[in-house]
Amino acid sequence: MNFSSLVVDAHPEQAGAVRAALRQWPGVEVQAATEQGKLIVTVEADSDVQTTDIFAHISALEGVMSVSMVYHQYEPEPEQEVSP
Repeated sequence: MNFSSLVVDAHPEQAGAVRAALRQWPGVEVQAATEQGKLIVTVEADSDVQTTDIFAHISALEGVMSVSMVYHQYEPEPEQEVSP
């Protein structure tokens, strides 16, 4: 499982629409937002590829000026770990 934290910078007048779009995606949550259009977003995804795809889709949303990854962590699924 991949866990990421992003800062999304949206045009202030479009930040509400960006937040609404992000709420529709599984594994994506808006944790905080400012009136200036800065959003703190967390992403939980099954793979690096899925994380990258979500990042690209957020970047392409109308009203988004930039997306910065602040944190990323990979944690293996306990049932998929191999015992020595």
